[in-house]
Amino acid sequence: MKIRTDINSGDLDRTLAGMPAQFTLEQFLRRLGGGTSAAMRQRAERWLESEEEWFRDAAGVYRRRTDFFTGREFAVTPDDWEIASGVLLPGHRFAPFVSPEIFPSEVELFQKSGAAAPRRELTAPLGQVFRYHTLLGSEQVFDYLIAESPANAGLRNSVRSGDPVTLTVFDLAGFYAEHDFKVGDALICRVADYRTGRVEFEFRGGDRRSTAALREYVGALDDAVERVCAAGGDYLEIPEQLVRAFLTGGDRLFQPDASLDEYIATTLRVEIRTDGDHAVLAPRGTETAGDSAAALPEEVRISGGTTDDIGVLLREIGSVLTPTEVESYILDQCYARDPDFDSFFNRAFSRGELHYTDAAQQAVFQNYLEERFEELSANYNRADDEPKAPLRAQILELLGDRLDWFDQLAGRAAPPGEDERHLIHHLAQIAMQLNEILRILNDPGFTPGPDELNRLADQVDRRAGEQDGYIDQLQEIWEGKP
Repeated sequence: MKIRTDINSGDLDRTLAGMPAQFTLEQFLRRLGGGTSAAMRQRAERWLESEEEWFRDAAGVYRRRTDFFTGREFAVTPDDWEIASGVLLPGHRFAPFVSPEIFPSEVELFQKSGAAAPRRELTAPLGQVFRYHTLLGSEQVFDYLIAESPANAGLRNSVRSGDPVTLTVFDLAGFYAEHDFKVGDALICRVADYRTGRVEFEFRGGDRRSTAALREYVGALDDAVERVCAAGGDYLEIPEQLVRAFLTGGDRLFQPDASLDEYIATTLRVEIRTDGDHAVLAPRGTETAGDSAAALPEEVRISGGTTDDIGVLLREIGSVLTPTEVESYILDQCYARDPDFDSFFNRAFSRGELHYTDAAQQAVFQNYLEERFEELSANYNRADDEPKAPLRAQILELLGDRLDWFDQLAGRAAPPGEDERHLIHHLAQIAMQLNEILRILNDPGFTPGPDELNRLADQVDRRAGEQDGYIDQLQEIWEGKP
Protein backbone atom coordinates (compact mmCIF):
# COMPACT_ATOMS: atom_id res chain seq x y z
CA MET A 1 0.00 0.00 0.00
CA LYS A 2 1.29 3.46 -0.89
CA ILE A 3 1.95 5.62 2.14
CA ARG A 4 0.64 9.17 1.89
CA THR A 5 2.70 12.06 3.22
CA ASP A 6 0.33 14.95 2.31
CA ILE A 7 -2.31 14.28 4.96
CA ASN A 8 -4.17 17.36 6.22
CA SER A 9 -6.90 18.03 8.77
CA GLY A 10 -9.59 17.43 6.13
CA ASP A 11 -8.25 13.92 5.55
CA LEU A 12 -8.30 13.29 9.30
CA ASP A 13 -11.90 14.53 9.57
CA ARG A 14 -13.09 12.39 6.67
CA THR A 15 -11.32 9.30 7.94
CA LEU A 16 -12.79 9.66 11.42
CA ALA A 17 -16.28 10.11 9.96
CA GLY A 18 -15.94 6.71 8.29
CA MET A 19 -14.63 4.80 11.32
CA PRO A 20 -16.80 2.27 13.21
CA ALA A 21 -18.10 2.87 16.72
CA GLN A 22 -14.90 1.43 18.21
CA PHE A 23 -11.42 1.34 16.69
CA THR A 24 -7.72 1.39 17.58
CA LEU A 25 -5.05 3.87 16.55
CA GLU A 26 -3.56 1.26 14.21
CA GLN A 27 -6.91 0.79 12.47
CA PHE A 28 -7.29 4.53 12.09
CA LEU A 29 -3.79 4.86 10.58
CA ARG A 30 -4.46 2.05 8.11
CA ARG A 31 -7.72 3.69 6.99
CA LEU A 32 -5.95 7.03 6.78
CA GLY A 33 -3.17 5.61 4.61
CA GLY A 34 -0.49 7.54 6.46
CA GLY A 35 1.74 4.65 7.51
CA THR A 36 2.89 3.92 11.01
CA SER A 37 5.88 6.21 11.39
CA ALA A 38 6.44 7.67 14.84
CA ALA A 39 5.68 11.17 13.55
CA MET A 40 2.41 10.10 11.92
CA ARG A 41 1.33 8.12 14.98
CA GLN A 42 2.02 11.10 17.21
CA ARG A 43 0.15 13.48 14.94
CA ALA A 44 -2.90 11.20 14.61
CA GLU A 45 -2.91 10.46 18.33
CA ARG A 46 -2.76 14.16 19.21
CA TRP A 47 -5.51 14.93 16.72
CA LEU A 48 -7.80 12.19 18.04
CA GLU A 49 -7.18 13.42 21.58
CA SER A 50 -8.56 16.82 20.57
CA GLU A 51 -11.80 15.28 19.27
CA GLU A 52 -14.32 15.96 22.05
CA GLU A 53 -16.77 13.30 20.86
CA TRP A 54 -14.21 10.48 21.13
CA PHE A 55 -12.03 9.12 23.91
CA ARG A 56 -9.51 6.31 24.30
CA ASP A 57 -10.25 3.75 27.01
CA ALA A 58 -7.76 1.86 29.16
CA ALA A 59 -7.47 -0.86 26.48
CA GLY A 60 -6.45 1.69 23.84
CA VAL A 61 -9.80 1.55 22.01
CA TYR A 62 -11.39 4.79 20.78
CA ARG A 63 -15.09 5.07 21.56
CA ARG A 64 -17.77 7.73 21.33
CA ARG A 65 -18.69 9.43 24.60
CA THR A 66 -22.34 9.19 23.58
CA ASP A 67 -22.14 5.41 23.35
CA PHE A 68 -20.19 5.14 26.58
CA PHE A 69 -22.50 7.18 28.80
CA THR A 70 -25.89 6.16 27.39
CA GLY A 71 -27.46 3.62 29.75
CA ARG A 72 -25.05 4.36 32.62
CA GLU A 73 -26.33 4.88 36.16
CA PHE A 74 -25.30 7.37 38.85
CA ALA A 75 -26.67 8.62 42.16
CA VAL A 76 -27.98 12.04 43.19
CA THR A 77 -28.55 12.75 46.89
CA PRO A 78 -30.77 15.74 47.76
CA ASP A 79 -29.86 17.38 51.06
CA ASP A 80 -32.10 18.42 53.93
CA TRP A 81 -32.72 21.94 52.59
CA GLU A 82 -33.76 20.64 49.16
CA ILE A 83 -36.03 18.01 50.70
CA ALA A 84 -37.68 20.57 52.98
CA SER A 85 -38.09 22.95 50.01
CA GLY A 86 -39.42 20.20 47.72
CA VAL A 87 -36.81 20.88 45.04
CA LEU A 88 -33.70 19.47 43.38
CA LEU A 89 -31.10 21.91 42.08
CA PRO A 90 -29.48 20.51 38.90
CA GLY A 91 -26.21 22.41 39.43
CA HIS A 92 -23.25 20.08 38.85
CA ARG A 93 -25.22 16.87 39.58
CA PHE A 94 -25.71 15.82 35.93
CA ALA A 95 -22.83 17.64 34.21
CA PRO A 96 -20.35 14.74 33.78
CA PHE A 97 -23.01 12.36 32.46
CA VAL A 98 -24.66 14.35 29.64
CA SER A 99 -23.35 16.31 26.68
CA PRO A 100 -21.49 19.51 27.63
CA GLU A 101 -23.85 21.29 25.24
CA ILE A 102 -26.67 20.73 27.75
CA PHE A 103 -27.18 23.59 30.19
CA PRO A 104 -27.80 22.36 33.78
CA SER A 105 -31.43 23.46 33.83
CA GLU A 106 -32.01 21.94 30.36
CA VAL A 107 -31.59 18.39 31.64
CA GLU A 108 -34.83 16.46 31.07
CA LEU A 109 -35.61 14.49 34.21
CA PHE A 110 -38.20 11.70 34.12
CA GLN A 111 -39.39 9.09 36.58
CA LYS A 112 -39.07 5.53 35.30
CA SER A 113 -42.85 5.53 35.02
CA GLY A 114 -42.46 8.18 32.33
CA ALA A 115 -43.71 11.16 34.34
CA ALA A 116 -41.57 14.26 33.76
CA ALA A 117 -40.22 16.10 36.79
CA PRO A 118 -41.80 19.58 36.63
CA ARG A 119 -39.62 22.66 36.78
CA ARG A 120 -40.11 25.90 38.65
CA GLU A 121 -38.14 28.99 39.55
CA LEU A 122 -36.52 29.32 42.95
CA THR A 123 -34.91 32.41 44.46
CA ALA A 124 -32.46 31.92 47.32
CA PRO A 125 -29.26 33.55 48.64
CA LEU A 126 -26.10 32.90 46.60
CA GLY A 127 -24.45 31.41 49.67
CA GLN A 128 -27.27 28.86 49.91
CA VAL A 129 -27.16 27.64 46.30
CA PHE A 130 -23.48 28.00 45.42
CA ARG A 131 -22.48 24.64 46.91
CA TYR A 132 -24.62 22.79 44.36
CA HIS A 133 -22.51 24.29 41.56
CA THR A 134 -18.93 24.04 42.85
CA LEU A 135 -18.00 21.17 40.52
CA LEU A 136 -18.83 23.30 37.49
CA GLY A 137 -15.50 25.10 37.95
CA SER A 138 -14.64 28.57 39.18
CA GLU A 139 -14.68 30.26 35.78
CA GLN A 140 -17.93 28.63 34.67
CA VAL A 141 -20.19 28.83 37.66
CA PHE A 142 -20.98 32.56 37.47
CA ASP A 143 -21.49 32.38 33.70
CA TYR A 144 -24.06 29.66 34.37
CA LEU A 145 -25.79 31.67 37.07
CA ILE A 146 -25.91 34.89 35.05
CA ALA A 147 -27.25 33.08 31.98
CA GLU A 148 -29.78 31.16 34.05
CA SER A 149 -32.05 34.16 34.72
CA PRO A 150 -32.14 37.88 33.93
CA ALA A 151 -32.74 38.37 37.65
CA ASN A 152 -29.12 37.33 38.21
CA ALA A 153 -27.64 40.09 36.05
CA GLY A 154 -26.50 41.83 39.24
CA LEU A 155 -23.85 39.12 39.70
CA ARG A 156 -21.92 40.92 36.99
CA ASN A 157 -21.41 43.79 39.42
CA SER A 158 -21.59 42.20 42.86
CA VAL A 159 -20.94 38.79 44.37
CA ARG A 160 -22.06 38.59 47.98
CA SER A 161 -23.23 35.57 49.94
CA GLY A 162 -26.58 37.20 50.65
CA ASP A 163 -27.30 38.25 47.05
CA PRO A 164 -30.55 36.67 45.78
CA VAL A 165 -30.13 34.21 42.90
CA THR A 166 -32.96 32.91 40.73
CA LEU A 167 -32.62 29.39 39.33
CA THR A 168 -34.72 26.89 37.42
CA VAL A 169 -35.04 23.81 39.65
CA PHE A 170 -36.89 20.51 39.57
CA ASP A 171 -40.05 20.43 41.66
CA LEU A 172 -39.90 17.06 43.44
CA ALA A 173 -42.21 17.89 46.35
CA GLY A 174 -44.69 15.22 45.32
CA PHE A 175 -41.98 12.61 44.77
CA TYR A 176 -40.39 13.35 48.14
CA ALA A 177 -43.75 13.07 49.89
CA GLU A 178 -44.65 9.83 48.10
CA HIS A 179 -41.45 8.15 49.28
CA ASP A 180 -41.16 9.88 52.67
CA PHE A 181 -37.80 11.05 51.39
CA LYS A 182 -35.07 11.61 54.01
CA VAL A 183 -31.40 12.59 54.01
CA GLY A 184 -29.45 9.51 52.94
CA ASP A 185 -32.06 8.43 50.41
CA ALA A 186 -31.04 8.76 46.76
CA LEU A 187 -32.26 9.22 43.23
CA ILE A 188 -30.74 6.48 41.08
CA CYS A 189 -30.43 8.08 37.67
CA ARG A 190 -29.93 6.47 34.27
CA VAL A 191 -28.69 8.30 31.17
CA ALA A 192 -31.43 7.67 28.61
CA ASP A 193 -30.07 10.08 25.98
CA TYR A 194 -26.62 11.63 26.37
CA ARG A 195 -27.06 14.16 23.55
CA THR A 196 -30.39 15.62 24.65
CA GLY A 197 -29.74 15.28 28.38
CA ARG A 198 -32.67 12.96 29.07
CA VAL A 199 -32.23 11.25 32.45
CA GLU A 200 -34.56 8.74 34.12
CA PHE A 201 -34.64 8.29 37.89
CA GLU A 202 -36.09 6.12 40.64
CA PHE A 203 -36.06 6.04 44.42
CA ARG A 204 -33.56 4.15 46.54
CA GLY A 205 -33.96 4.29 50.30
CA GLY A 206 -31.04 4.89 52.60
CA ASP A 207 -31.60 1.48 54.19
CA ARG A 208 -30.48 -0.05 50.89
CA ARG A 209 -27.33 2.07 50.73
CA SER A 210 -24.26 0.65 52.46
CA THR A 211 -21.65 2.85 54.14
CA ALA A 212 -18.98 0.31 53.21
CA ALA A 213 -20.04 0.44 49.55
CA LEU A 214 -19.97 4.25 49.66
CA ARG A 215 -16.40 4.23 50.95
CA GLU A 216 -15.35 1.70 48.32
CA TYR A 217 -16.92 3.85 45.61
CA VAL A 218 -15.19 7.00 46.88
CA GLY A 219 -11.87 5.14 46.82
CA ALA A 220 -12.46 4.01 43.23
CA LEU A 221 -13.29 7.55 42.12
CA ASP A 222 -10.23 8.85 44.02
CA ASP A 223 -8.09 6.41 42.03
CA ALA A 224 -9.59 7.61 38.75
CA VAL A 225 -9.26 11.33 39.56
CA GLU A 226 -5.65 10.86 40.64
CA ARG A 227 -4.88 9.09 37.33
CA VAL A 228 -6.44 11.98 35.42
CA CYS A 229 -4.35 14.49 37.38
CA ALA A 230 -1.17 12.45 36.90
CA ALA A 231 -1.78 12.45 33.14
CA GLY A 232 -1.80 16.25 33.12
CA GLY A 233 -5.48 16.60 33.85
CA ASP A 234 -4.94 19.47 36.26
CA TYR A 235 -5.02 21.73 33.20
CA LEU A 236 -8.63 20.73 32.57
CA GLU A 237 -11.75 22.28 34.02
CA ILE A 238 -13.38 20.26 36.82
CA PRO A 239 -16.28 18.94 34.67
CA GLU A 240 -13.83 17.54 32.10
CA GLN A 241 -11.63 16.09 34.86
CA LEU A 242 -14.68 14.24 36.16
CA VAL A 243 -15.71 13.11 32.68
CA ARG A 244 -12.26 11.63 32.08
CA ALA A 245 -12.28 10.01 35.49
CA PHE A 246 -15.56 8.24 34.67
CA LEU A 247 -14.35 7.36 31.17
CA THR A 248 -11.23 5.67 32.49
CA GLY A 249 -12.44 4.50 35.91
CA GLY A 250 -14.22 1.37 34.80
CA ASP A 251 -17.63 -0.11 35.48
CA ARG A 252 -17.25 0.25 39.25
CA LEU A 253 -17.97 3.97 38.96
CA PHE A 254 -21.38 3.21 37.45
CA GLN A 255 -22.51 1.13 40.38
CA PRO A 256 -24.12 4.19 42.01
CA ASP A 257 -23.10 3.74 45.63
CA ALA A 258 -22.24 7.43 46.14
CA SER A 259 -23.24 10.72 44.56
CA LEU A 260 -20.87 13.48 43.46
CA ASP A 261 -21.93 15.50 46.50
CA GLU A 262 -21.17 12.60 48.82
CA TYR A 263 -17.87 12.07 47.07
CA ILE A 264 -16.62 15.62 47.46
CA ALA A 265 -17.80 15.68 51.10
CA THR A 266 -16.22 12.32 51.94
CA THR A 267 -12.95 12.07 50.01
CA LEU A 268 -9.76 12.48 52.01
CA ARG A 269 -7.49 12.18 48.98
CA VAL A 270 -8.85 14.81 46.56
CA GLU A 271 -9.72 18.48 47.04
CA ILE A 272 -10.84 21.47 44.99
CA ARG A 273 -7.89 23.81 44.53
CA THR A 274 -7.27 27.09 42.80
CA ASP A 275 -4.69 26.38 40.13
CA GLY A 276 -3.61 29.59 38.47
CA ASP A 277 -6.74 31.05 36.89
CA HIS A 278 -9.13 28.16 37.37
CA ALA A 279 -10.28 25.63 39.93
CA VAL A 280 -9.23 22.01 39.65
CA LEU A 281 -9.53 18.72 41.43
CA ALA A 282 -6.11 17.79 42.82
CA PRO A 283 -4.68 15.19 45.19
CA ARG A 284 -4.47 16.56 48.71
CA GLY A 285 -1.02 17.65 49.76
CA THR A 286 0.11 18.51 46.24
CA GLU A 287 1.13 22.05 45.43
CA THR A 288 0.54 23.64 42.05
CA ALA A 289 2.86 26.27 40.72
CA GLY A 290 -0.04 28.50 39.82
CA ASP A 291 -1.80 28.37 43.16
CA SER A 292 -3.43 31.78 43.34
CA ALA A 293 -3.62 31.93 47.11
CA ALA A 294 0.11 31.32 47.43
CA ALA A 295 0.88 33.94 44.80
CA LEU A 296 -1.15 36.75 46.34
CA PRO A 297 0.48 39.31 48.63
CA GLU A 298 0.02 39.71 52.37
CA GLU A 299 -3.09 41.91 52.06
CA VAL A 300 -5.10 38.75 51.45
CA ARG A 301 -5.35 38.33 55.20
CA ILE A 302 -6.74 41.75 56.05
CA SER A 303 -9.37 42.54 53.42
CA GLY A 304 -13.05 42.17 54.23
CA GLY A 305 -13.77 41.11 50.64
CA THR A 306 -12.73 38.12 48.58
CA THR A 307 -9.00 38.12 47.84
CA ASP A 308 -7.85 34.50 47.63
CA ASP A 309 -9.57 33.57 44.37
CA ILE A 310 -9.02 35.97 41.48
CA GLY A 311 -11.99 34.61 39.56
CA VAL A 312 -14.38 35.32 42.43
CA LEU A 313 -12.66 38.63 43.16
CA LEU A 314 -13.27 39.79 39.58
CA ARG A 315 -16.99 39.10 39.94
CA GLU A 316 -17.13 40.70 43.36
CA ILE A 317 -15.66 43.99 42.18
CA GLY A 318 -17.97 44.11 39.17
CA SER A 319 -15.84 42.81 36.29
CA VAL A 320 -17.38 40.32 33.85
CA LEU A 321 -13.97 39.01 32.74
CA THR A 322 -12.43 35.69 33.68
CA PRO A 323 -8.76 35.48 34.75
CA THR A 324 -8.00 33.84 31.40
CA GLU A 325 -9.53 36.77 29.53
CA VAL A 326 -7.54 39.24 31.65
CA GLU A 327 -4.30 37.45 30.78
CA SER A 328 -5.37 37.37 27.13
CA TYR A 329 -5.62 41.17 27.13
CA ILE A 330 -2.11 41.36 28.60
CA LEU A 331 -0.67 39.01 25.98
CA ASP A 332 -2.50 40.89 23.23
CA GLN A 333 -0.87 44.04 24.55
CA CYS A 334 2.53 42.33 24.39
CA TYR A 335 1.89 41.25 20.81
CA ALA A 336 0.98 44.84 19.90
CA ARG A 337 4.29 46.03 21.43
CA ASP A 338 2.43 48.28 23.87
CA PRO A 339 4.16 48.09 27.28
CA ASP A 340 1.84 50.60 28.97
CA PHE A 341 -0.01 49.09 31.95
CA ASP A 342 -2.62 51.87 32.03
CA SER A 343 -3.47 51.18 28.39
CA PHE A 344 -4.12 47.52 29.21
CA PHE A 345 -6.15 48.40 32.32
CA ASN A 346 -8.37 50.86 30.48
CA ARG A 347 -8.99 48.38 27.70
CA ALA A 348 -9.87 45.48 29.99
CA PHE A 349 -11.81 47.34 32.67
CA SER A 350 -13.58 50.18 30.90
CA ARG A 351 -17.09 48.75 31.35
CA GLY A 352 -18.40 50.60 34.36
CA GLU A 353 -16.85 51.39 37.70
CA LEU A 354 -15.14 48.69 39.76
CA HIS A 355 -16.58 48.32 43.27
CA TYR A 356 -14.04 47.25 45.89
CA THR A 357 -15.02 46.06 49.34
CA ASP A 358 -12.22 48.07 50.89
CA ALA A 359 -8.78 49.53 50.18
CA ALA A 360 -7.09 46.22 51.01
CA GLN A 361 -9.05 44.37 48.34
CA GLN A 362 -8.24 47.09 45.82
CA ALA A 363 -4.55 46.80 46.72
CA VAL A 364 -4.61 43.02 46.28
CA PHE A 365 -6.28 43.31 42.89
CA GLN A 366 -4.02 46.10 41.62
CA ASN A 367 -0.96 44.27 42.90
CA TYR A 368 -2.05 41.06 41.18
CA LEU A 369 -2.61 42.84 37.86
CA GLU A 370 0.68 44.73 37.97
CA GLU A 371 2.68 41.62 38.87
CA ARG A 372 0.94 39.54 36.20
CA PHE A 373 1.46 42.27 33.60
CA GLU A 374 5.14 42.54 34.49
CA GLU A 375 5.64 38.76 34.54
CA LEU A 376 3.93 38.09 31.21
CA SER A 377 5.63 41.06 29.55
CA ALA A 378 9.09 40.08 30.81
CA ASN A 379 8.69 36.48 29.68
CA TYR A 380 6.86 37.12 26.41
CA ASN A 381 8.19 34.87 23.66
CA ARG A 382 7.26 36.63 20.43
CA ALA A 383 8.49 33.84 18.16
CA ASP A 384 6.24 31.25 19.84
CA ASP A 385 3.26 33.56 20.38
CA GLU A 386 3.04 35.29 16.99
CA PRO A 387 1.30 32.35 15.26
CA LYS A 388 -1.31 32.24 18.07
CA ALA A 389 -1.80 35.98 18.61
CA PRO A 390 -4.21 36.73 15.72
CA LEU A 391 -6.56 33.97 16.90
CA ARG A 392 -6.43 35.33 20.44
CA ALA A 393 -7.25 38.81 19.11
CA GLN A 394 -10.23 37.40 17.19
CA ILE A 395 -11.61 35.80 20.35
CA LEU A 396 -11.19 39.08 22.25
CA GLU A 397 -13.18 40.83 19.52
CA LEU A 398 -15.94 38.25 19.94
CA LEU A 399 -15.79 38.84 23.68
CA GLY A 400 -16.26 42.57 23.12
CA ASP A 401 -19.25 41.97 20.82
CA ARG A 402 -20.85 39.64 23.36
CA LEU A 403 -20.34 42.06 26.24
CA ASP A 404 -21.80 44.90 24.14
CA TRP A 405 -24.88 42.80 23.63
CA PHE A 406 -25.16 41.93 27.33
CA ASP A 407 -24.97 45.66 28.10
CA GLN A 408 -28.04 46.09 25.86
CA LEU A 409 -29.77 43.23 27.67
CA ALA A 410 -29.09 44.82 31.06
CA GLY A 411 -30.71 48.03 29.82
CA ARG A 412 -33.99 46.40 28.80
CA ALA A 413 -36.96 46.69 31.12
CA ALA A 414 -38.82 43.58 29.95
CA PRO A 415 -37.42 40.24 31.18
CA PRO A 416 -36.44 37.71 28.48
CA GLY A 417 -38.98 35.08 27.52
CA GLU A 418 -38.35 31.34 27.31
CA ASP A 419 -37.04 31.48 23.71
CA GLU A 420 -34.68 34.30 24.62
CA ARG A 421 -33.39 32.50 27.70
CA HIS A 422 -32.62 29.42 25.59
CA LEU A 423 -30.54 31.57 23.23
CA ILE A 424 -28.79 33.27 26.16
CA HIS A 425 -27.86 29.83 27.51
CA HIS A 426 -26.20 29.04 24.20
CA LEU A 427 -24.27 32.32 24.30
CA ALA A 428 -22.98 31.37 27.75
CA GLN A 429 -21.83 28.00 26.42
CA ILE A 430 -19.99 29.70 23.55
CA ALA A 431 -18.32 32.03 26.06
CA MET A 432 -17.02 29.07 28.05
CA GLN A 433 -15.78 27.27 24.93
CA LEU A 434 -13.92 30.36 23.72
CA ASN A 435 -12.48 30.89 27.20
CA GLU A 436 -11.06 27.36 27.08
CA ILE A 437 -9.45 28.04 23.68
CA LEU A 438 -7.93 31.22 25.10
CA ARG A 439 -6.48 29.24 27.98
CA ILE A 440 -4.88 26.81 25.51
CA LEU A 441 -3.45 29.67 23.43
CA ASN A 442 -2.08 31.44 26.50
CA ASP A 443 -0.11 28.39 27.60
CA PRO A 444 3.54 29.16 26.70
CA GLY A 445 4.15 25.44 26.31
CA PHE A 446 1.54 25.20 23.55
CA THR A 447 3.40 25.68 20.24
CA PRO A 448 0.94 24.41 17.64
CA GLY A 449 1.79 23.38 14.12
CA PRO A 450 -0.24 24.68 11.18
CA ASP A 451 -2.79 21.85 11.37
CA GLU A 452 -3.44 22.34 15.08
CA LEU A 453 -3.73 26.09 14.65
CA ASN A 454 -6.08 25.72 11.69
CA ARG A 455 -8.20 23.35 13.73
CA LEU A 456 -8.52 25.85 16.56
CA ALA A 457 -9.23 28.61 14.04
CA ASP A 458 -12.03 26.50 12.55
CA GLN A 459 -13.52 26.06 16.02
CA VAL A 460 -13.37 29.81 16.66
CA ASP A 461 -14.96 30.55 13.28
CA ARG A 462 -17.80 28.13 14.08
CA ARG A 463 -18.33 29.71 17.49
CA ALA A 464 -18.24 33.17 15.89
CA GLY A 465 -20.93 32.18 13.40
CA GLU A 466 -23.05 30.65 16.16
CA GLN A 467 -22.66 33.74 18.35
CA ASP A 468 -23.67 36.06 15.51
CA GLY A 469 -26.64 33.82 14.72
CA TYR A 470 -27.90 33.73 18.31
CA ILE A 471 -27.53 37.49 18.71
CA ASP A 472 -29.37 38.04 15.40
CA GLN A 473 -32.21 35.79 16.59
CA LEU A 474 -32.41 37.73 19.84
CA GLN A 475 -32.53 41.03 17.97
CA GLU A 476 -35.35 39.68 15.78
CA ILE A 477 -37.30 38.64 18.87
CA TRP A 478 -36.80 42.12 20.39
CA GLU A 479 -37.83 43.90 17.19
CA GLY A 480 -41.02 41.83 17.08
CA LYS A 481 -41.96 42.87 20.59
CA PRO A 482 -43.78 46.10 21.42
